[in-house]
Amino acid sequence: MGSTYFSFFSSCRLLQSVFIGAAVSVAEQAKGLIMKDSPRDCFAVTPPGLEAICFQELVRLGLLPREPVTGGVGFSGGVRDIYLANLWLRSANRILVRLETLTARDFPTLYQRLVRLPWGRYIKPGTACDIRAVSQRSRLSHTGRIVEVCREAVRKALGSSVAGSGPTQMVLLRVNDDQVEVSIDSSGEHLHRRGYRQARSAAPLRENLAAAALLTCGYDGSSPLVDMMTGSGTFVIEAGLIAANKAPGTGRDFAFMLWPKYRERLWHQMLLEAKKGERGGYAPIKGVDNNPKAIAAAHANLARAGLGAGIEVCHAKLQDLVPSGTTGLLIGNPPYGARLGGSADLRPFYRDIEYLCGEVFASWKCALLCPAVVAGHIKKLKIHPLLNFSHGGIRVSLYVKEPGKSP
Repeated sequence: MGSTYFSFFSSCRLLQSVFIGAAVSVAEQAKGLIMKDSPRDCFAVTPPGLEAICFQELVRLGLLPREPVTGGVGFSGGVRDIYLANLWLRSANRILVRLETLTARDFPTLYQRLVRLPWGRYIKPGTACDIRAVSQRSRLSHTGRIVEVCREAVRKALGSSVAGSGPTQMVLLRVNDDQVEVSIDSSGEHLHRRGYRQARSAAPLRENLAAAALLTCGYDGSSPLVDMMTGSGTFVIEAGLIAANKAPGTGRDFAFMLWPKYRERLWHQMLLEAKKGERGGYAPIKGVDNNPKAIAAAHANLARAGLGAGIEVCHAKLQDLVPSGTTGLLIGNPPYGARLGGSADLRPFYRDIEYLCGEVFASWKCALLCPAVVAGHIKKLKIHPLLNFSHGGIRVSLYVKEPGKSP
């Protein structure tokens, strides 16, 4: 346990060095737009395993995060900071605002305390609410009853129904013993849904997982990148967004846009500043796949992401790849039977990957996102795991080979 804890926070310090010296902090890009606003307790929710990455993203945004905990990173900020986190975080799932932590041992007390909360700050009368609850080690064990009590309290506080169709506001209640933590979601759809991926291929990789893998490898667009199994293009698109310094949240809506005091002018100014900070001239990005339908999907997604120049995706076999320079990053999410619902013998394919990484791209850093059982087939490469998380219900790691020929 102690070594795991030490390793986790060592990762935070290591990743911080990746971001130090980066282009002017995006937190500086909207100076002059801040109105007086009391700080709020916020929480960036991440897939377990990505907390250290998110911590460093928050550092780069100037939001002064607290120590990461399993499942996310807390920070304090005003409305502008909430907008900023939603606009720029690449690894997070969503941004929550902690409304209050209450003490309640029975449902009448819970109702009395919930009804006094400032719901009108975040929910317009008539807005439908998606209320969710979890409970552990508490007398308030019936989550359905917790939801109903909260729904009635919000209805009473706002003086209108919180059921119906149309856009919804998510409210989360987490009950632990007698403590009830009440949170408001500011994101809406998961942040990994950037808005560009409508065309899909088999077993797609979530956008925030791809971005986290790239950031862990220290990718910043200054050296070439090749995705050896591009599928619908998630790695190359996320690499393009990072290389171009393009905010991942520019092409979608957020739950905070429904809040009563949504600052539309501030948001549009932040979008303009983000656009001004975009850059071109990054090193080439290439993705290949032997499935023509996957390549068609990748082309469509690239267009929707507003990327194109400097990025190439083509129908080709990974066995035919050659490096475009002396250094770079070769990355891939190799297939494994359970993920694709098959039982094919993939060992010959893994040997091809082994040769590609260890011989053809020997001078490049190579990264493979796969479960330990796959890494076990790639015995000739000196690889080590840098990131661990779940993909499609399967535990996977990001295995990295540093530049240099295989022993």
